[in-house]
Amino acid sequence: MFFRVYRLAQILSLDIVIGVVILLRFFCVQFRVNPGWEVFVLLGAAVWLIYTFDHLRDAENSPNSARERYVFHRKYKKMLIVASAVVLLISAPLIFFVPITVLVGGILLSTFSILYLLIQRKLSRLLFKELYVALVYSAGVLLVPIVLSGTFDLILFLLLFQLTFLNLIIFSWFEKEEDLREGFRSIATQMEADKLEKLMFTLVSLGLALSLLSFEITHIYFIVGFTIYASLIHLSKRFRRNYLYRAIGDGVFLLPIVFEWI
Repeated sequence: MFFRVYRLAQILSLDIVIGVVILLRFFCVQFRVNPGWEVFVLLGAAVWLIYTFDHLRDAENSPNSARERYVFHRKYKKMLIVASAVVLLISAPLIFFVPITVLVGGILLSTFSILYLLIQRKLSRLLFKELYVALVYSAGVLLVPIVLSGTFDLILFLLLFQLTFLNLIIFSWFEKEEDLREGFRSIATQMEADKLEKLMFTLVSLGLALSLLSFEITHIYFIVGFTIYASLIHLSKRFRRNYLYRAIGDGVFLLPIVFEWI
């Protein structure tokens, strides 16, 4: 029962929404800023709408795909469109309660997100899709604490970007055979296996090296995150069953709730 509920949350991208809100909260606490609950709702709504639209489009463009996520989105397409409209109508008025500097930054990020949805196929051909998503995701999470605190921590941005990029690469790596079978493009299907593994190793090594530059709570979180991903890669055969690798991979973005008040 629990697995079915959690799997439904994964299919609906609710785990990703919860993760991005927790990450935002974590960094806001560390940067000592309080953006207000409206910002958390808007970020969560924006992420859910982007992921839902992306999955609906992929499901429509792949009518023969047997992937559980796409089968679900094809089956409940009308319901998801209605739900998206409701989420948009409820969340849109909240922009009037957001600081103007955050709003401007949010509009710019939204523009980049829409651009991604429009040229996703071209990005896939150029092997830049995962890179682009990781960049926009990291900027979206750190935008509020950076703008409100007036502090830009380059190392912190690089760490979050690398962790997110590694997350996307690992998922592509696990799902390579399925992607090839159904004609989906990803970094794993377009890059040679040995080069992809070297890239993952480089990201883990560089991420741990940068994390060890400080023992602040944020850096400790990244040490744990990169260590978990290294274990996920090393013990990959144990985590293929029941999409366990996704639960662990996305679970890394839920960990800040443990570190927040340390």
